[in-house]
Amino acid sequence: MHSSRPPIVVILGHVDHGKTTLLDYLRRTNIAAREAGGITQSTRAFQLDTKVYGLMTFIDTPGHVAFSSMRSRGSQIADLAVLVVAGDDGLKPQTIESIEFIKTARLPFLVAITKSDLPAADPDRVKTQLTEHQVVVEDFGGDVPAVVISAKTGAGVTDLIDIIHLLTELHPTTADPQGPLEAVVLESRTSSQTGPSAVVVVKSGTLAVGQKLYQDQEIGKVRNLIDPDGHPVKSAPPSTPIEIIGLSVIPPVGSSLYDHPGSSPVPAKLTPAASPQPDSLTLIIKADVAGSLEAVLAALPAGVSVLFSGVGDVNETDIDQAGTANCPVFGFNVKIPTGVAKLAEVNKVKIYSYKIIYELLDQVQKLIHPLVTEKVLGQAQVIAEFKIDSDRIAGCRATSGIIGKGSQIRLLRGDLVIGETKTRSLKSGKSDVQAVKSGSEFGAVFSPYLDFKIGDTITAFER
Repeated sequence: MHSSRPPIVVILGHVDHGKTTLLDYLRRTNIAAREAGGITQSTRAFQLDTKVYGLMTFIDTPGHVAFSSMRSRGSQIADLAVLVVAGDDGLKPQTIESIEFIKTARLPFLVAITKSDLPAADPDRVKTQLTEHQVVVEDFGGDVPAVVISAKTGAGVTDLIDIIHLLTELHPTTADPQGPLEAVVLESRTSSQTGPSAVVVVKSGTLAVGQKLYQDQEIGKVRNLIDPDGHPVKSAPPSTPIEIIGLSVIPPVGSSLYDHPGSSPVPAKLTPAASPQPDSLTLIIKADVAGSLEAVLAALPAGVSVLFSGVGDVNETDIDQAGTANCPVFGFNVKIPTGVAKLAEVNKVKIYSYKIIYELLDQVQKLIHPLVTEKVLGQAQVIAEFKIDSDRIAGCRATSGIIGKGSQIRLLRGDLVIGETKTRSLKSGKSDVQAVKSGSEFGAVFSPYLDFKIGDTITAFER
């Protein structure tokens, strides 16, 4: 029989807009301070006992562009969403992407305008920007609730919980705890201590120790269930986030686990091998969890051939394969045992290890560039930003050479490569121009769009 269950709430928004800090305040932990580079790089979930309204399940998702699949998956699992927008920063590319996910999933949602404690916070500006993307908040005559909060001081957080409860009453969440089990995989990994494991959210039924689990076939028996605080539990009812120990395979993120056979298609293989392609950079990639691996593989630039990818620490087999193929190994949030490092040294295999995805991608770019001959045509620095109609315009000062309309450009933030694009248009004052020379100031529109910041460098080049 169906009964009410805790709502599953996904937190969506742009990187560094305060999503994790908000959940940090709710959970009274220090997740945000522990993250490498201050960013969330995997999907996390936990339950909050609100005392007044009972349990609520929260799913935190990464804001960086490389993790769009995780954000999409979180929005598909959830019952409702909180769209987080920094009051001082306004709408950004992943904010807009998150709005599209919410619309596609038809999720009830509210807007949390964060960082209200900062002097530059301007909630009305955020609300106006939202209307440009067909999100009209209640203050402006629409039907989307909005609350102004500070995750650092706690201001407005009680109002946030009240609105989530109100949305839950308007859109009741139910499930049958005695019915067939379905648990959706948020994250999966493997370790030498526990073997394959998965973090799931129970959608229906009850997950219990001793239970056999299936996809197209049996994939293990629940040996242990670990809650988000690291404590063992015997069972997990609907809406519960939980880690399953005792699997025989690594289930793909986004797939479902069942307590009876024949309920889902064959899981996709996580570690496909590929033949090296000519004139490309070949590498092996290992990541801590399946979601991170998916994000890294999706973000790799053209000119990269992945010989092998998988979840888990770098091991001797990886080094043997890399030695045979004469290629490097990239590790993301994984360990490199001493014995493996020594084997790599003997076999002259280079290992690159990173905890921040953009540092990994930057190193890949550096290894690719020697394979390509490039000529630098001109450089400029971003000194301002403007908006005309729907275009965000980079105000720049040319520092060398010539930059032309349609030029291929690379955007750099310090030594970090943000991405490559082209100059769709150039303006000098109000006039369109075909090219700009060193010493001149100009406005540039990039296509495809890149999230530039004041202080960035643009380099025009030809290959």
